[in-house]
Amino acid sequence: MVWCDKVLGYCDASGCAVGPAPGYEHTIRIDAMPLTDWVHAWREIYKIKFRDRSPGVFAFVTHFDRLSHDDPKRGVVFIEAALRVEPNDEILMLLAKGKPLGQLSVFHAATATPLLQEVALRRPRLCWLLGGKVAVIENGIVEDKGLAQRLLAICDGPAYRAWEEKARRVSEPIDFEKLPVRELAAKWVAITSRSDIEIKWDQHWYDLYDHQHELTAKEPSRALPLVKAVLEIEDNPNLLGFLSARMLEELIPSEDDPVIDAVVTEATRNQQFQDLLCGVWFDDLSPKVVARLTWARGHG
Repeated sequence: MVWCDKVLGYCDASGCAVGPAPGYEHTIRIDAMPLTDWVHAWREIYKIKFRDRSPGVFAFVTHFDRLSHDDPKRGVVFIEAALRVEPNDEILMLLAKGKPLGQLSVFHAATATPLLQEVALRRPRLCWLLGGKVAVIENGIVEDKGLAQRLLAICDGPAYRAWEEKARRVSEPIDFEKLPVRELAAKWVAITSRSDIEIKWDQHWYDLYDHQHELTAKEPSRALPLVKAVLEIEDNPNLLGFLSARMLEELIPSEDDPVIDAVVTEATRNQQFQDLLCGVWFDDLSPKVVARLTWARGHG
């Protein structure tokens, strides 16, 4: 258990889980917290590895995922608090790359723009942060051109790009296409386990995602053995949930074919794979495929 669990009541002071879990009461607790705790939570959720995310972490992730969309004024207040107290630029940068600033630009530019202009006068660091949004603003993420120009006027793109170039890590590329399936599965577990702040600078994560997408879209018969290989070496619920919702779900074709035969066969003989199949959504699949997969979910 981590700090997020303690402050939301998912565990006691010693770190032991408590029951029953707080449930939706955590939203009330989060809303009542001081902004400094929100900033602390932001730092925690992006530094913790994906495999180690806990109920309290997921609760804060959900909160920040909707904050600026549901309450743009409070979203701006949170961003200013982070600018005031967060010393780590890499953590702060995720406000621009993530949803807090993005949702303000897309859904609430009329409300947020004058507020952000005021914050920029009080917190010049905001100009650097907004520099990370220059490209998307120029490409039309803000529909109103007048508002877009007002935002661009307080964006320091050169300062942000200079910082990003200095902070960038360089790693040796991995040719995922040439890896044996068991070695590829081990790489998938290691790379997918990383924290969001690690992923931001991790070209391996983006290359692996591209390779996975190529497999599921064009060669699902090769993607399925990779899913099975990961399942053989990993039992972490977070990773298996991600494996189910991404790779397994994406490799399933909409019409009946040999890949469906292989999925059904594996689900009927392997309880772990059947559990994994239970996490797949059947959107956009033909009625025949839905019927076969639904049957496979219940016949282990």
